[in-house]
Amino acid sequence: MTSDVEPQGTETNPYTEFQSKKVLFIIALVVACVLVSIISLSLGAYKMTAREVIEAVLGMGDRYSSVTIWRIRMPRILAAVLIGTSLAIAGSVMQCVLKNPLASPFTLGISNAAALGAAIAIAMPYIGIFHGNFIGRFASSMYGVSIMAFLFSMISVVIVILFSRTSMATSESMVLAGIAIGSIFSAALSSLQYFVDDSTLASIVYWQFGDLTKATWNELGLLFAVIVPVLIYFLYKRLDYNSMEAGEEVAMSLGIDTKKLTIVSMVLASVVAAVSVSIVGIIGFIGLLGPHITRRLIGGDHRFLLPASAAMGALILLISDFVGRALFIQAIPVGIITSFLGGPLFLYILIKKNKR
Repeated sequence: MTSDVEPQGTETNPYTEFQSKKVLFIIALVVACVLVSIISLSLGAYKMTAREVIEAVLGMGDRYSSVTIWRIRMPRILAAVLIGTSLAIAGSVMQCVLKNPLASPFTLGISNAAALGAAIAIAMPYIGIFHGNFIGRFASSMYGVSIMAFLFSMISVVIVILFSRTSMATSESMVLAGIAIGSIFSAALSSLQYFVDDSTLASIVYWQFGDLTKATWNELGLLFAVIVPVLIYFLYKRLDYNSMEAGEEVAMSLGIDTKKLTIVSMVLASVVAAVSVSIVGIIGFIGLLGPHITRRLIGGDHRFLLPASAAMGALILLISDFVGRALFIQAIPVGIITSFLGGPLFLYILIKKNKR
């Protein structure tokens, strides 16, 4: 005789199971980043096996392998991880606080504004009143370029925030405003390039390419020092972002200062975008690709969306760097690859929004 009563403890909570799948998804992304990093570290003029790469990373390889990994290849890989993480999580936060699925540091003109500021800093030593003095030398240094990139990116952020507070601001109009802002800064950048000499022009043009090989250990230290506190703040505010997703009125009823949260989030997102741009140049659409792919796979809960978007952004940039170096005779800067990936996605999102 069988009993119709099921044994105790065999039932599973669907919600807990669903949350566990999200955690496993994040772990899978991290593992994928590690695997792609190992494969990418093995590429180059000096071919290495995966085992030799791991031994060199752990300090157990021969001297030549260790020097190749730690002095040449590892900075590029860490730059991909840090910059991909920062741009993706910044895009995710911008999309939340502006209630705009197309918001990102690139589409809102922040990257172009930062690029203009960095170009002005690079050109300052060749401008008459700054030639040969401390201001010109500091402006063209790593810290000077980062500061100028940040200051100019703030101009774009202020314009977007002010426009988002007007009664005529809609999701679509904010994207158009960002495109217009980016166009203005791009025109100013072209004007600057037209008037500088050939050597300065070459420096500015080379800097604009999103190339991870520009990153050195010193610059990675600056990038790490800026990005980590910002990411911690975003993760700390993850429940507030969930409330804002439900509507500004709902968030305010829960005691959240939505105006302050919007401004602080936009400023911090622009900080990481500006520092990233100032180090490796313009890398487009990571802030759009990472969050959108992740949102479609695990939903919009920011407790999981933020860390998953960060890992997805790092993975996309690592794969883009691998593709640019492995599939072409001459290595292609990673910024070109991400633009090829992001452009079609941007059009897809626009078409989907219009259908909806």
